[in-house]
Amino acid sequence: MSTLNRVVPIIEMLTMKKLILSMTVAIALSNLAILPAQAAGPKPYTVTNGNKLDVDTYKGYKLYRNWCARCHGTYGQGLAGPNLAASLNKISYEEFMKTVAAGKTGQIGMMPAWQSNQTVMQGRDNIYSYLKARADGAIGEVKPEKMQ
Repeated sequence: MSTLNRVVPIIEMLTMKKLILSMTVAIALSNLAILPAQAAGPKPYTVTNGNKLDVDTYKGYKLYRNWCARCHGTYGQGLAGPNLAASLNKISYEEFMKTVAAGKTGQIGMMPAWQSNQTVMQGRDNIYSYLKARADGAIGEVKPEKMQ
């Protein structure tokens, strides 16, 4: 067997390893783009004219109203569950995300885990934005409207 015949398979093997490594790196980098939203931190909100919310924050209000208000009050002011407008000044964004997903046992009751509810899980960033606007006093206990 000539030297050339022994070298060619080695070069082909090294080229294949480089190709596999390059593909692995490309896949890993592409997966960074689809990491959960909480990796980026909270979305900013915009409130104008006292009750007009940006589109995503308004979506958060609608989700909040449909899934959270029955325990936490119409505007996050508290009911059977705690006042979330005040709580968001005491807990971190990460803790909020974890609590929504996994639930929590409190002093007087228990918040259910929402991790199996895709609607809530996909919109919890928007819910956070709405509640953060309430916590910051950017919007009061009023029915919000969507900015045009």
